Amino acid sequence: MKNLLFIGLTYHDYTNEMIVELEKLGYNVKFHSIKPRNFFNKVLHSISPTIFQKKLDEYHSAIIEEEKENSYEIVFFLQVHLFSLKNISEIKSQHFDSKFVLYNWDSVQTHDYRAHIPFFNEVYTFDQDDAKKLNVNYLPLFCIEKFQNLPKLKQEEKRVYFVGNIVSVQRYVAIQKFIKYCSNKNVIFNYFLSCTPVVLSRLLKNGHFPFNISFSSITNSSFLNLITNSTTVFDFANHQQVGYTMRIIENLCAGKKIITNNARVLNENFYSEDRILVVYDLDFSNVDSFVLKELVDPCKTFEEFHLNNFLKKIVN
Repeated sequence: MKNLLFIGLTYHDYTNEMIVELEKLGYNVKFHSIKPRNFFNKVLHSISPTIFQKKLDEYHSAIIEEEKENSYEIVFFLQVHLFSLKNISEIKSQHFDSKFVLYNWDSVQTHDYRAHIPFFNEVYTFDQDDAKKLNVNYLPLFCIEKFQNLPKLKQEEKRVYFVGNIVSVQRYVAIQKFIKYCSNKNVIFNYFLSCTPVVLSRLLKNGHFPFNISFSSITNSSFLNLITNSTTVFDFANHQQVGYTMRIIENLCAGKKIITNNARVLNENFYSEDRILVVYDLDFSNVDSFVLKELVDPCKTFEEFHLNNFLKKIVN
């Protein structure tokens, strides 16, 4: 088996699923989370970014030291902006024979990784504009196996869901307006909203007093239950990015319909009016009729977005 060093963001169950699929592709995977996932570091990041970055640099240095004698065909980063240029240079020099590959599922406006690009043989991003501006590869996100081919519900059940972080005041306002719309139209809307203390303080300063929010992530079982028992997903993308969210890709593969504010989907091969509704300026007037529409091809699987095909493009 080929050896692959994987340094990446630990995000729900997605990272573990990537490791499993890489092993199926014939790689012996060694994984390191790109940042410690504990409450202390989350708080430290919020109250003192400078001290947090110093601790993070030490954490990365320890990873580099641990791996310096090991040999890898591929060094794969899922996000890299948290690595200092000194540390990325050090790990590159120690593994100069390895192929360095980077994938970013954030816009460069959100996490600036431009200075890191020269250290990689291949760079991929989910953001179409960034791909063009930075002359790197465009690759949309993926769907893990458990969301593929879920049971199909009757469309008249009118069940919509949302799972996501309140990353901005705009997203919170959009969700609250959608909740009100669904209530007035007898559309069942189930949602899970997570929030950081920083964003919560921002909401309070803007006169919003959020309820039904969590400071932790949704459990895998709860998420699977929400998507399984819904016909449609509500997707309100971060305005700073043009890349398609995980919600869009997952729900395509799961056979669910999509309500989104990302008008770029209108130009995609996967777009069809029975499957995707684009809303503008929080105008939800067409949602009620859309959620009742039957899919023209309910058995379509969108295999090009399955995780195994995504990773084949990355490692090959």
